[in-house]
Amino acid sequence: MGLLIPEDIPLDRLPPSERRVVRAFQSALKDSWLIVPRLGVATGRRPYEVDVLLINGRQGIVGVEVKGGPFKIRDGEWYRRGEIVEPSPPRQAQDAAYALRDRLRERSPALPHVHVQHAVALPDLTELEGDLPLEVTRDHLLLMGDVADPEDRLYDLMVGNYQNGPLDDDQIEAVIGIVRPGVNFRWDPQAQARQARVTLHRITADQTRALATLDMNRRVVVSGPAGCGKTRLVLAWADRALRRGERTLLTCFNEPMAESLREDVPEHDLLTVGPVQRTLMALEGLPPLEIPPGAGEQWWRYEPFRHVENHLDSVVDRFDTILIDEAQDFAPHWFEVLENLLGDGGQGKILMVADPGQGVFDRGFVMPDSDSGVVRAELTMNCRNTHEIARFLRPLGGSPAAPGAPEGEPVEFVACQPEHVVAKAGELLGDLVVSSQIDPANILVLTGHTALRDRIREELPGGFACTTWEDRHGGDIVCETIHRMKGLERDAVILVTTDDHLEEHLLYVGMSRAVSRLLVVGPPTLRDKLQNRE
Repeated sequence: MGLLIPEDIPLDRLPPSERRVVRAFQSALKDSWLIVPRLGVATGRRPYEVDVLLINGRQGIVGVEVKGGPFKIRDGEWYRRGEIVEPSPPRQAQDAAYALRDRLRERSPALPHVHVQHAVALPDLTELEGDLPLEVTRDHLLLMGDVADPEDRLYDLMVGNYQNGPLDDDQIEAVIGIVRPGVNFRWDPQAQARQARVTLHRITADQTRALATLDMNRRVVVSGPAGCGKTRLVLAWADRALRRGERTLLTCFNEPMAESLREDVPEHDLLTVGPVQRTLMALEGLPPLEIPPGAGEQWWRYEPFRHVENHLDSVVDRFDTILIDEAQDFAPHWFEVLENLLGDGGQGKILMVADPGQGVFDRGFVMPDSDSGVVRAELTMNCRNTHEIARFLRPLGGSPAAPGAPEGEPVEFVACQPEHVVAKAGELLGDLVVSSQIDPANILVLTGHTALRDRIREELPGGFACTTWEDRHGGDIVCETIHRMKGLERDAVILVTTDDHLEEHLLYVGMSRAVSRLLVVGPPTLRDKLQNRE
């Protein structure tokens, strides 16, 4: 979504045609576009007005003149309801844009060569009757369809004039400081990442809201790729179950994911949250189960569940609703044990979300078929990642970014030999923390294997301490394997590998953790393989 400046401006005070254009821009443009409605520009000769000012760091500045109602062109003149419009809409737009350009250049030493492009929005016209006069080209006009979907038209307009050019963060802040001096505005990378997260959370909530009522059914599985809002849906189900007074279990496979879930739900006597094995082992009434030294995958896969089955009658309380996040991590017999923990002879609900494409553990999970009695639904839009990251993930199994998702920064590759990957990761950490001012707590370093993870933690790349998930504190950078961090997200992710044959599903899981910045460090062959798949 385009970012309104200021965000709380009362749009209902604008004329109807301007209000419709601003709302359309806000909905359709990416968050790299800043929208300033109704801007007055005073000069020594006369005042001018820019109806809508658009600012984009990559493309420049556009002043838009909005004209509602019918227009025709005859003999080079613009007519509305039979009367000549003087000055013409393009001339009004150009004069206001040039006046603003001159004021910006005068007011800030950061803007000595800034240009303001001009355009005319005609939101009530599907086409313009008559031949265009020499004063305007089609690129300068935003008709009804262009207002609803303006990205391509604005791109053509901006690249068609050599005077337009990119603006750095300081220049954008300077422009906003001049046109909206009362607004406390920052456009550094941290602010952009924060805005991206807010926008994506809003889109996620909109996508999952309708599916929340699937909890009227007893057995539900909702599938969808990384970032589509599955966890948000599970949290909505938990909230609804607690409102109904149901004893609820919210569970998943790994501890980091469980901890994240705990942070997003209220403490409640009816709610139990935790990783599935340890949560089941702690059920009230069960005798203790001793964990043998060095207990491995096989022990954790079977013994906690056998223990519950063998002592099922000892469990004090049953659940009315069981919610499972990342269900593709579960083995089939785990679901059978959970069924036995439902009250009233299994009459409760089991609601789960899953993404078979993120099945990194291969425990035999299979999506239920249409004859199983399980209600199925699907989430299809990527609401976690910016457009740049989502576009990169598509060949690996990801979904397209949701309309209105932030544009974001391009995915960055650093190709190097295995002995240099840790040092390169340190350089990137320095860029993120120092140059881009990203909060270290919002940075995640991921590896495909534990040996490289341990090496990064030991060598303090770039002088930055990288720690485990459990040992993190307020400002620590977490370094973990892809397996441990699935289901979680951070603003910035550095994926580090020495393996040019890292499985594609692991690459997909790891890279999809990044909300707005994704950096990949690895062998040149891996870089070439990934770039060739775009």
